[in-house]
Amino acid sequence: MRLAVKDYAAREGANKLLNLRDVPFHDARRAVERYLKLHHGAVWPDEMAEELGFDYRIVLQVVKDLFKEKKIEEASVRAEAIEA
Repeated sequence: MRLAVKDYAAREGANKLLNLRDVPFHDARRAVERYLKLHHGAVWPDEMAEELGFDYRIVLQVVKDLFKEKKIEEASVRAEAIEA
């Protein structure tokens, strides 16, 4: 049974551990801005947090700040469905 669970986890990518880095907010903001410049189109905060290795809450706060400053805009769900 243990072997079957291990095999399933490996196939589904569930064995990947996240190592979250503790970074100051301004460093997280720079990293998020750089990430957004390199990844065009719709980007989800949870995916960004995972790829950057940051706590989701920090990434979400950066995204909220960028929205307020009108540096980013919310992706249209309809537009994304059309592109796919």
